[in-house]
Amino acid sequence: MNVDKVMTRQVQSISPSQVVADIHLIFRNAAYHHLPVLDEGRLVGIISDRDLSRCLSPFLDTSNERPEDRAQLNIAVRDIMSTDIVTVDSTTSVETASILLLENRISCLPVVTHDLQLEGLLTWKDILRYHVYFDEAAQDGNATNNSEEEE
Repeated sequence: MNVDKVMTRQVQSISPSQVVADIHLIFRNAAYHHLPVLDEGRLVGIISDRDLSRCLSPFLDTSNERPEDRAQLNIAVRDIMSTDIVTVDSTTSVETASILLLENRISCLPVVTHDLQLEGLLTWKDILRYHVYFDEAAQDGNATNNSEEEE
């Protein structure tokens, strides 16, 4: 099975010129943990909720907040995004993608075209969902995939 059958297609993205405050707001209100960073439609980076946590002070939005804690919200996305990105294309097998996730100790693979146009994201949850629901349904002869849920 190829990743295009199990990846999440509806993906929110962010631009490198946006700021940490934008990411903070998105992750606070979203059920997913990764944001691809697109510049003129091309993938240039990725931000995880863990990247954001490392960047923000634990005192932000508390009674102990200092001006320098609040100032961190103005850091540009380009300054904290991961740029060494492991990607796959839509024809990559789920098995190969699983190996890439494990060997690189990552939880998300952007699915891109040859010119880095984003087609979707493949997360460990998409792969787990495939193995739990799709594999079982395929064995029963009822293979359907309802994967539009974010991680």
